Order: sequence, then C-alpha cells, then structure tokens
Amino acid sequence: MKQFSFSTTRFLVVYLLILLYAFASCTHDPESIEELDDVCFDTQVFPLLKTSCGISGCHNGGEEHFNLTDYNSVMELVTPGDPRSSKLYKIITDIRSDDMMPPENPLTRTQRNIIQVWIAQGAKETLCSQDTGGIPVDRICFVQDILPMIASSCGITGCHDQVTAEEDYVFIDYNGIMEGIQPFSPDGSEIYEAVTENGEDIMPPPPRAPLTSGQIADLREWIEDGAANSDCPQNTCDTAGLISFSAQIDPLLKNTCTGCHNATLANGNVNLSGYNNVATQANNLRSGIPVMIGSIKRMNGFVAMPPAYNIDECKISTIEKWIGQGAQNN
Repeated sequence: MKQFSFSTTRFLVVYLLILLYAFASCTHDPESIEELDDVCFDTQVFPLLKTSCGISGCHNGGEEHFNLTDYNSVMELVTPGDPRSSKLYKIITDIRSDDMMPPENPLTRTQRNIIQVWIAQGAKETLCSQDTGGIPVDRICFVQDILPMIASSCGITGCHDQVTAEEDYVFIDYNGIMEGIQPFSPDGSEIYEAVTENGEDIMPPPPRAPLTSGQIADLREWIEDGAANSDCPQNTCDTAGLISFSAQIDPLLKNTCTGCHNATLANGNVNLSGYNNVATQANNLRSGIPVMIGSIKRMNGFVAMPPAYNIDECKISTIEKWIGQGAQNN
C-alpha cells in the first residue's frame, strides 16, 4: 500500500474530484473507490482535523463542544462507509449554514475530499507513519525546524516573548505560533506575511537579519502541509562520523541561536555568527564544561539557552560531538 503525506495528496485531486461528483449524484459508493490507495488517518486525516478544528477554544476537549482529540472522539461523528450520513462530513461541507466548521476558514475542496474518501473507505484507524521505515512523513518538523526558527528570530526580548508580547503575540511554543498561522495557507498566515514583507514592515525588523530564503521556504512548506505540531527527531538526527561546522553546526546555530546572538544583537555579549565566534564560545570552559554545552543542556550554574524552550537531544548531541572532535572549521 502506498502512503501519502499532505503534500503528495495533491496528486489525488483528479480522482477525488471524480469522487466528489459521484457522491453528489448518487447514493451508493462509486466503484472507483476500491481503486484508490487507502487514506491514512494518522498522517492525513487527523493532522488536518487537529490543525483546523481540534485547537484551543474549539474542539480540543471543552465541555460545551464535541472533541477531536483522538481517533475514538473523531469516530463519534462518523458513520463508516457513509460520508453523507456522517456529522463530521456534514459540518465541513455545509457552506451555506452558520454551523459550518471551521467557521471562518472552511476546508478546501481537496481537504474535504480527503475526509470524504477516508470515511467512504471505512474510516479506519490507518497508521501509515508506522510503515515508513524511518522516513519522515513531512520533511519539515515543527519541533526540529519551525520552533527554533520562529522563537530565535521573533520570540525574543523586545518582540514576541512572554514579557514583551508585541501586539499580544507570544511566539515561544506551538499554541502561540499558531495564533499567526492559517494551516494550509501561507499567504493567509500573518507570520509568513510578516517575514516576507518588503521594507520597514519586514519581520524581524532591521537592523536584525531577516530569515534566509531557505528558512522561508521551510516555513511555507510546513504551513502548506497543515502546520502540524510534529516532532520527528528520529528522522533528522545524524551524528555519525566527523561533524562538519559548515554543513551541520552553522545551519543549526543559525536556525536556533543567532537570532539573539549575532553581530547586531549579541545578547549576553555572545555572538554566534561565523566560525571564529562560535569556536570562542565552544572553547570557553566553566568547571571543565564548555559554556555552550552547559547552557543548552540547562545545567546548574549556567544560563539556560534558549530561554523559552529546550533544544532537542539530537542538536545537543551534534554540538557536543563537534566540540569533542576539536571544534574544527570544516
């Protein structure tokens, strides 16, 4: 059975549109439903519902609302094999009703069709992520890629940290960042709009460095794929062999640390831009421990960095191994 991530489901559009017509024009399942690959609950349906409906203030466990927090709660709204009798399908397609969900940002036709086909196939708890053999379902992961990027560039003192909270935005965790994100729509997301602005309105504001083209591309892809709260360390961790500064350490620090520690904004008098500055910090010891390691491992006696969240174990291991190998400029 082939598995599809959010991005690859676009290739099903033609088939899904045919299905949409078939469901609208007859009361029985079209024969072509058996020819389609299974829609995956864990990698296609549930992330879509979670980022569109199962959010804070909506269907995440509140007493006055039905829940969309796991497979069983979703199934309370589904009649397997019959989309048109399923409450879930009715509320996402009832575009002329005040009861339509989500109320302000309806699902796209492709997204509705994914749910439709999943229900028609029996609404099974298909767990495709277990069959990927270690290959990530989505290339961009929130914990490893997006959180460090946004938190180090925007969720800092004087901007969108917990204390400053400019314009009431706090960008230090998933829920806060999602206040500026519209899943599946980069151009409708305030964060994406801000980091791609021209002139004085760009974020981060001058003289701080803007996001790189690679970071912006990753942010766009993550949003297009549904902006899931994904954590996939097993898919991104590779500390085998000699650790490269240019290929591993420098990109890691740029995405995690240099938003606060650069030539323009050297918080704590620490600049992590360029090899020489990084090597200085790597060789700076306190009680025999590199200060950089003590900080990112949040050891007693060291200033915890980043202040708002923990760097994942893979990044820590990569930096630790690079320093142990002599902190080479390679």
